[in-house]
Amino acid sequence: MKKTFLIALTLLILTASCSNRQNTLDNYANYSVKVTKQKIEYPNGDFSISIPINWEWTVEDYENKNILFGIDAVSNPDKDGFVDILSIQKIKSFGDRKDLESEFDYYLELLETNWDAKVIETGKTNLLNEEAYFLHTKSNTETYGEIETVSFVLESETKGVFFNLTASASQTDELKKNMAILIQCLRTFKMNNSG
Repeated sequence: MKKTFLIALTLLILTASCSNRQNTLDNYANYSVKVTKQKIEYPNGDFSISIPINWEWTVEDYENKNILFGIDAVSNPDKDGFVDILSIQKIKSFGDRKDLESEFDYYLELLETNWDAKVIETGKTNLLNEEAYFLHTKSNTETYGEIETVSFVLESETKGVFFNLTASASQTDELKKNMAILIQCLRTFKMNNSG
């Protein structure tokens, strides 16, 4: 009886600990999911990316002088009204940084002082076939539908100017699949070096 209880307790603990594991960028990048995509290009030809074929995308106007231009691509709402978003921005360094690593360090400083989210992981990656750094965060509240975000920063062709690529997925039952689709799309990002 005691042995059966210990086995059951061990299985319960293992099940609980496995279900509380965080998905990492690598988990999302390696999760197999198929989606039909369309290639879109920023109007000035500066970059292109493929997004799910049924998504809407818009060129965004920003009031911040450091955000040069960008786009947002948005999924259709799910059954609960939640959407997933891809955002691409070309930015002048917010902290007057000239290289990728110091720009990322600046983002980390901001994350530590001004961000009310749980940091899952940060670091350097070659996932986008370019040198890049990433920040992976999620809402502190654990509320169904809150946002989980993976943001990448890459150097552009101009010193002190960077691309910020962000995938934001709602924390729903479809989180892993939806974030995998977003990461798949970001992997198609291509700078066209038009200046």
